[in-house]
Amino acid sequence: MKKTVQKDKRLPKKKKLSSRFSGEKNDAARLEALVHERTRELELANRRLEEEIDRHRQSEVLQSALFQISEKTSRAKDMDALYRAIHGIISNLLYARNFYIALIDVDKEGISFPYFFDEFDAPPEPKKLGRGLTEYVLKTGQPLLASAQQVLQMARDGWIDLIGAPSSEWLGVPLKKGEHTFGVLVVQSYQEDFHYSERDRELLIFVSQHIASALWNKQTAGALAESERRYRTMFEESQDVIYMADVKGRLIDINQAGVELFGYSSRPEILKVNFIRDLYEDPAEGEKFLADIMISGFVRDYEVNLKTQSGKAVVVLITARAEYNSGDRVIGYRGIMRDITERKFLEQRYLQAQKMESIGLLAGGIAHDFNNILGGILGYASWMKTNLKENDHFFKPVDTIEKSAQRAAELTGQLLAFARGGKYNIKATNLNNVISESLKIISGTFDKSIVIETRLDLSLPTVEIDVGQIQQVLINLCVNARDAMSAGGRLTIQSSMTVLEEDDTHGQLDAHPGWFAVLAVSDTGIGMNDAVRQRIFEPFFTTKEKGKGTGLGLAMVYGVVKNHNGFINVYSEVGNGSTFRVYLPLSGKPEVLDTDYEEEMTGGHESILVIDDEEVIREVAGEILGSYGYQVQLAADGEEGIRIYEKQQPRIELVILDMVMPRQGGRETLLKLKKIDPAVKVLFSTGYSQNEKVTEIIDLGVSGFIQKPYQVKSLLTSVRKILDGKG
Repeated sequence: MKKTVQKDKRLPKKKKLSSRFSGEKNDAARLEALVHERTRELELANRRLEEEIDRHRQSEVLQSALFQISEKTSRAKDMDALYRAIHGIISNLLYARNFYIALIDVDKEGISFPYFFDEFDAPPEPKKLGRGLTEYVLKTGQPLLASAQQVLQMARDGWIDLIGAPSSEWLGVPLKKGEHTFGVLVVQSYQEDFHYSERDRELLIFVSQHIASALWNKQTAGALAESERRYRTMFEESQDVIYMADVKGRLIDINQAGVELFGYSSRPEILKVNFIRDLYEDPAEGEKFLADIMISGFVRDYEVNLKTQSGKAVVVLITARAEYNSGDRVIGYRGIMRDITERKFLEQRYLQAQKMESIGLLAGGIAHDFNNILGGILGYASWMKTNLKENDHFFKPVDTIEKSAQRAAELTGQLLAFARGGKYNIKATNLNNVISESLKIISGTFDKSIVIETRLDLSLPTVEIDVGQIQQVLINLCVNARDAMSAGGRLTIQSSMTVLEEDDTHGQLDAHPGWFAVLAVSDTGIGMNDAVRQRIFEPFFTTKEKGKGTGLGLAMVYGVVKNHNGFINVYSEVGNGSTFRVYLPLSGKPEVLDTDYEEEMTGGHESILVIDDEEVIREVAGEILGSYGYQVQLAADGEEGIRIYEKQQPRIELVILDMVMPRQGGRETLLKLKKIDPAVKVLFSTGYSQNEKVTEIIDLGVSGFIQKPYQVKSLLTSVRKILDGKG
C-alpha cells in the first residue's frame, strides 16, 4: 500500500511539467509571429525605400535628361547636332539602338526623316504621307506601343501598311506644339526577347514633350536666323537699291547698290544725306512723293528723277510702303528703287529711231514722186539744151530750167539720202584724201575770219564708202560750222581711229561695237541746246533764217552715214561751239584709186524697150534715145513690157526697167524677162536711191542702174556702156 501512495504523490508533479511546456510553446509561436510580422514590415519598408530610391534615381535621370535637352538645344550649332544629342539622351533612359525622328512638311502633304539610325533600314528619302506606323501616330496624335503581332493585326484590319524591316517592338510618340502634331519620335527593337514596358512608354511620352518644345524652338530660331541671313544677303547683294527713310527724308539704311548708284564712297557717308533735299533733282518732286505715300501708304513703280553726288541725272522706279508706329501714324517708309536710266534712254532712242524711220519713209515717198515729176522737166530741158547753140535766144531760159531742175533734183537726192538712200559707188578709200579734196572745194567759200585747221591720222586704214556721198557729208558739216561762226572762229577737221566695246555704245543712237575711222568736225560757234540737238537730223528742221536753209543738210548727213553702217555723235554747248563725230567702219582693204574720165555722148542704132508707168518718163527717154539713133519701144507697165519682149525678143538688145509699177513691179518683170532670155540686158531705173530693195533686184542680174531724174548725158552714157559690154 505504501508504494501505491508514493506513486500517487508523483502524478501531480508530472502534470505541472506538461503545463509548463505548453506555455513555452505558445510563447515561441507568438514570438515567431512577431518576428514574421516585423520581417514583413521591414520588407515593405525596404521595398518602399527601394521604390523611393528608384523614384529619386528616376527623377534625377529625368532631371538630368531635361537639363541636357535644354543645354544641347542652346549649344547645338545646327539641327543635325541637336538630333544626335537627343538620340544620346534617349539612349540613357531606355533601349534606343534603333531611333529616328520624322517631321511633317510645311504643306502637311509630305514627311521627312532628318535623323534616322537603324540596324537594318537605310534612311528613307522625304516622301508623301502614306499609311505607315509613323503616319498613324501623326494622324492620331497619340503614342503607340505595339508588338510585332499587334502591328500585323493593325495591317490586317486596314489601319496601316507594313513598311520597312519588321521589328519585335515599336514605340512611337508624337511631337506636338500645343494641339499641332508636327513630328514623331520612334524607338524600336528587333530582339524577340525584349519588350518595352509601360514605364518606358510613359518615360518617352514625358521626355518627348520637352524634346518637341526644343525642336520647335530650335527650328523656329534657325528659320528666323536663316530668314535674317537671306534678307541681309538679299539686302546687300541686290542690284536694286533697298533703303529706309523717315518722314523728313533722312536715310536710316541703304544697301551697297544705293551707295554705288549715287556715287558715294561708303554707307556711313550716304547715310548723312537727306534723301529729299540732296538726291532729288527737284526737291518739290520729293515732297510730292512723301505726300503720296503718307496718304496712300503704298506706291508702286513711282518714277522719279534723282541725281548722283556729282550731279548726274538718274531715273528710278520706286516701290515703297509706309511704316507706322503703335498709334497708326506714319513714321517713315521702306522701299526698293530700280535704276531705269538706261532703259529710259533706250526708249527715247527707240522712239527717235522710229520717228526718223517714219519721216524717212515719208521723205522717200515724196522724193520718189518728185523725181518722176522732175524727170520730164530735167529730161526735156537737158535734151533741148543739147539741140541749142549758146547764142540761141532760147539757150539761156532752157539752161535756167535745167539748172533749177538740177537743184530740185539735188534736194530730192538729199531727201533720198536721209531715207537711208543707197551707196552708188562703193570702194576702199583713204578718208584723209576725201577730207583734202573736200577742203579744196569749200576753203574758197569761207570768210578769212574763220581759221581752218586739220589734224589727220596719217596711219588711218581705208574705209569702204561712196566717196561722193561722204564728201557731201563733210561739206554739209563744214558749211553748218561756218554758219555757226558768223563773227569768225576756228574750224577743226580731224581724222582718227578708235575701237568701241559694247559698253561704249550705250547712250548713242545707232552705235555698235567695232573698229572705226572717226571724222570729227568742230567749231567755236554759238552751239546749241539739248532741245535743238534732239531735232537737228529731222528733215526741214532748221534754226537758220527763212530762205537761208532747207533743213535737209543734216538730214542727208544722217541718212548717208547710217547707210554706210556708221553713226554720228554730237556734242554741243550753248556759246561753246559744237563737235560732230562721224564713225565709219574700217575696212583695211587696199585703196581703189579713182579712174573716172569724161565720157563722150554717143548714140547708136540698137533697139531699146523702155518700161515705165510714168508717161512723162517714157516719153523723155524715148525722145532722147530716138534723137541719138536708137529704135525705141515704150511699155506702160510690166505686163505690157513682157508681151512686147516675147514678140520681139531677138531684136530688143536693151530693156530700161522701172522698179515701182502697178500690176507688175520691176522685180517680177525682171524675173520674167530672164526666164524668156537669161542673157537679157537690163538698165534698172528708179526714183528711189540705190537702197537695200534696189540692191536686191540689181543682184538678180541687171546690167546697170540709173537714178531718176536722168539727164541726156547720164542716160546716153549708161546705155552705151551696157550695149558695149562695159556695164
